[in-house]
Amino acid sequence: MQDGQATSGTHQSIDQESLTRWMVKNTNLRRLLSFSDEEILNLEIVGKFSFGQSNPTYLLRISSIDTDVQFNAVLRRKPISIAHPSAHALHREFQVLQALQKHNEQNQYKQVPVPYPYAYCDDNKILGSEFYIMEFISGRIFTDSSMPGMTRKDRERAFEDVMSVIANLHDVDIGGVGLSTFGKGGNYVQRQLNRLMAVSRKQSELSNAPAPQIEKLANQLLQYAGDCPNHISLLHGDFKIDNLIFHPTDPKVIAVLDWEMSTVGDSLIDLANLSIMYLMPRSRKAAISGVAGIDLHLLGVPTRLELLNMYYRHRTNSIKNTMITFDEIQKWSGFYLAFVTFKNAVIIQGIAQRAKSGLASSARANEVAKALPIICMMAQSILDTEVKPNLTSSL
Repeated sequence: MQDGQATSGTHQSIDQESLTRWMVKNTNLRRLLSFSDEEILNLEIVGKFSFGQSNPTYLLRISSIDTDVQFNAVLRRKPISIAHPSAHALHREFQVLQALQKHNEQNQYKQVPVPYPYAYCDDNKILGSEFYIMEFISGRIFTDSSMPGMTRKDRERAFEDVMSVIANLHDVDIGGVGLSTFGKGGNYVQRQLNRLMAVSRKQSELSNAPAPQIEKLANQLLQYAGDCPNHISLLHGDFKIDNLIFHPTDPKVIAVLDWEMSTVGDSLIDLANLSIMYLMPRSRKAAISGVAGIDLHLLGVPTRLELLNMYYRHRTNSIKNTMITFDEIQKWSGFYLAFVTFKNAVIIQGIAQRAKSGLASSARANEVAKALPIICMMAQSILDTEVKPNLTSSL
């Protein structure tokens, strides 16, 4: 599936007049879009991107009434109602996009491609919630991790480029790009477990639907969280194939999207997020399709072990004195995979809660919400088959 940039009806209304007035007054936005102060802007809300569950995202067409100048741009906004103050951290997403622009300007050969962030608005009076506007990048977004339409050779090259990008991300000089206070770093997984449980309990309260299976998973993960490797880097937080834009024809990543969960934390979380695709079957009906049960070699998709090796190779090629070892990556891969599966369960619980209240930001929300029991079963299976046998005897 390659429909990540398809748009549909807006679902949640946008006050077009209010947004246009704000854009006209924002001199920095006009400068970045190459509109003069004299030009009268015309704004068209083309539609809402159909894919994506968290922050409603819209395609804008901005033009000048006086000239032929025209731009496509993207608007990301917070939902009107949120379950927890730390959720939907749009301001952090904008901040990290700015920081990565700085990184890319300073590191020609270690790029982390992202859309250019144009302007941020924290005035809820404009659209009812915070929002920002960024560059629109046209390309391929695959909701099927096997990347249909690519040749075997192109898939191999595409995954190599994906691993190069994730290694470059984890090599970003956090202090050098102004992100020294972006996250606490240490004890990342333990802190995340506590935060996610707070979010889950609030979601249960709002939907009047207890989730004991999520509580059980969190308690099991806490048994090992204090001993995990905890290699600190800039972290995307939701790194997976459907959050990448590939070049229209080349097997190359041209943008990494959806930085809402980014922070300074444990780099192996991103690797585990990408590895979620090995747990999910290929399906035309599912919102996101994985690679479980298919012939990976035939398609040119790396196995999970090969993916771990690729990550290790790209990290060690970029940093001569990296402290991470392949044995460590392999030994703890099950724990991190169980953790991110648990995190996805909390996210899906949130989608279900918003769908029940009529505030879901995606047309597929009800379909996605049905996956909660399956995701919880996946996390429990990893804990039982990989984490406990590998870690219990050695901790």
